[in-house]
Amino acid sequence: MEVVPVLKEEMVVVTAPGHPLSRERNIEAKSLGKYPLILYEAGSNTRKVLDQFFLEEAISAEVAMETENVEIIKAMVAINLGVTIVPYTPVAKDVRTGRLASARIRGRRLFRDTGWVYLKTEHRPRAVTELLRTFDEMKDQFRTRPAGA
Repeated sequence: MEVVPVLKEEMVVVTAPGHPLSRERNIEAKSLGKYPLILYEAGSNTRKVLDQFFLEEAISAEVAMETENVEIIKAMVAINLGVTIVPYTPVAKDVRTGRLASARIRGRRLFRDTGWVYLKTEHRPRAVTELLRTFDEMKDQFRTRPAGA
C-alpha cells in the first residue's frame, strides 16, 4: 500500500453551548474525566490519538458512546449528552453559528494526520494521479483553525 500524507488537523474539545466547559477557552485535561465522552470508535486513528492522550494525562475517560460518524457525535454533543474531542474542521461552522462550543486543551495540542491510501503498483492509475493532484490544489480550502490559532 502507498500512503500519501494530506492534512494535519488540530483536534479540540467540543461541548454544547450551555455546558460548564463551554465558558473555557483552554480546558484543563483532567477536567475531561468528569464528563461522559462521545468519541470516534476504538481502533480508528483518531481514537488512537485520544487514547494515548488519556493515558499520558492519566485521565480515566468515561466513554458514553462510540461511532465512526462525526455528524452523530456533533448531534449528541449539541443536545448535551457528553463532550468530545474531534478535529476542528468538521465543527467549525457549528462553532461559528453557536450550535457548539470549542476549546483547546491547556498546554497540549492534539493532531490527527489524514492521508490517501492506495494500492502500490508499478504504474499509478491516472484516476489516482488526478485525485492526488486535484486535492493538492484544493487542500488549503480544507484548513480551518480554531479561534486563537
